[in-house]
Amino acid sequence: MQRPINVTGNRTSKVESLTPAEVAGIMEEDGKESVVILDVREPWEYESDTGHVKDSVLIPMNQVPENLQKIRELSKKRIGVICNSGERSFYTCRYLQDNGITNVFNVEGGIIKWLLSGLEVEYGAVRAE
Repeated sequence: MQRPINVTGNRTSKVESLTPAEVAGIMEEDGKESVVILDVREPWEYESDTGHVKDSVLIPMNQVPENLQKIRELSKKRIGVICNSGERSFYTCRYLQDNGITNVFNVEGGIIKWLLSGLEVEYGAVRAE
C-alpha cells in the first residue's frame, strides 16, 4: 500500500527553488554529474510530448515514500526535483527535507518552464533500470 506524501510538511525550512536556466548553469559549470534530476510526474507524463530532462530519474510523487532509500543514494549529488509546473516538485522537496534529505531543490516552473527556456529534453519511454 502506498503512503501519501504529507504535503503540509513538518519543517519550517524553506524549499530552495532554481529556474531551469540556473539549473542548466550549475550543470554546465560543475558538470552534469553534479546534479541528478528527479522527475515526480506520472509515467504517461514523462513519456508525453513534453518530454523529460535527459538522464532524469522517474519516481512518481506517490511512490516517493517507498523509494526514500533509493533517493538517499541519489543524494550524494544535489537533487533537482521537477514535475509539470513546479507544484508537485515543491511538495516533494518539502517531504524529502522532512525525511532528512536536505540537498534538494525545486526546479521552478517544472518541465513547462524548462521547455520554454529552450533547454534540451528527450522523448520516449521510461528506461528500465
